[in-house]
Amino acid sequence: HWVPHEVYGMPGDPDNSGKVFFSGLYAKYMGYPEGAPPYPGKYSRFWRTLPAYRYYLPDFMYNRDEIRPSNPIKGQFRLRECLGCHSVVTPGIVRDYEKSAHAKAEPSPTGCDTCHGNNHQKLLMPSSKSCGVSDCHEEQYVQNAQGGIGSHASCASFAQIECAWSIERPPGDTAGCTFCHTSSEERCSTCHQRHQFDPAIARRSEQCKTCHWGKDHRDWEAYDISIHGVVYQVNKNDPSNFDFSKKLSDADYVGPTCQYCHLRGGHHNVQRLSTVYTSMGMSNADRGAPLWKEKRDTWVSVCDDCHSPRFARENLQAMDEACKDAGLKYTETFKVAENLQLDGMGEPMPKDLA
Repeated sequence: HWVPHEVYGMPGDPDNSGKVFFSGLYAKYMGYPEGAPPYPGKYSRFWRTLPAYRYYLPDFMYNRDEIRPSNPIKGQFRLRECLGCHSVVTPGIVRDYEKSAHAKAEPSPTGCDTCHGNNHQKLLMPSSKSCGVSDCHEEQYVQNAQGGIGSHASCASFAQIECAWSIERPPGDTAGCTFCHTSSEERCSTCHQRHQFDPAIARRSEQCKTCHWGKDHRDWEAYDISIHGVVYQVNKNDPSNFDFSKKLSDADYVGPTCQYCHLRGGHHNVQRLSTVYTSMGMSNADRGAPLWKEKRDTWVSVCDDCHSPRFARENLQAMDEACKDAGLKYTETFKVAENLQLDGMGEPMPKDLA
């Protein structure tokens, strides 16, 4: 607890309940008022954007009348007319749509006009809220919204608009961050690829790779080279081992996908079965808080689909110890850098030295 206490002036008391959000960043830089809309956000007047951001944040930057991009086509159109025109203009989209469950819905298709509107001068870019209306996918939208800080439900409004580390940087610098961080909160289509929106695609681990990879969060790399990832890679094209046509609640995979564990049974709150409490390195895998024990017990109940509970608990303990070792090395490294700075040697090497 020394980090939030000394760096951000936050209380450093032990987290005995497990309910304290121990990142001092939250109080200092983040948080829009209770009940307020996610945007424009507490610090959004400092947030500089690029035109491409309108596709990342449709409700905020595309669908509002005052900033909606202009469109030369006038008139109001229905599904058949949309398909007739777009089969020439954007044939790939039409081909994908015609393969979708939306196109085959009964008693009538869920068409272009359902999601985008029929006024071509005021077309909408569908957001997750569009999908979450009562007669479509409300249950999944509500489940997704149940996740708190660090979940898909807050990765845009929280991490991009409320965090000083994003706001203070140039828009080009944060474009890559914004694309991923707006993905699952703002657009269901990130996981359910448009315009087929095939659940079988969303159940494959590679779908998570869109965002969860890279040197600062190597989730995909860690999974891919793990025994679970190898089992997945060598078996994924065999329907008898991974039948992605089945709902997650009926899955009988020979190894876990990302979705099998984190979207257990098809529930869309990815935090529901997470044991990770972390923010910018300020965490330990287990500090013994009651709430954490409850979550870890739940996690073991996922592992014991295939493993004994003892095996799962002992591996969680091994990971705890690895986190503690890594934390020591992390601290030692920063101490070296601090001492160099104090000794006046913190600047880069001169060019004439190796």
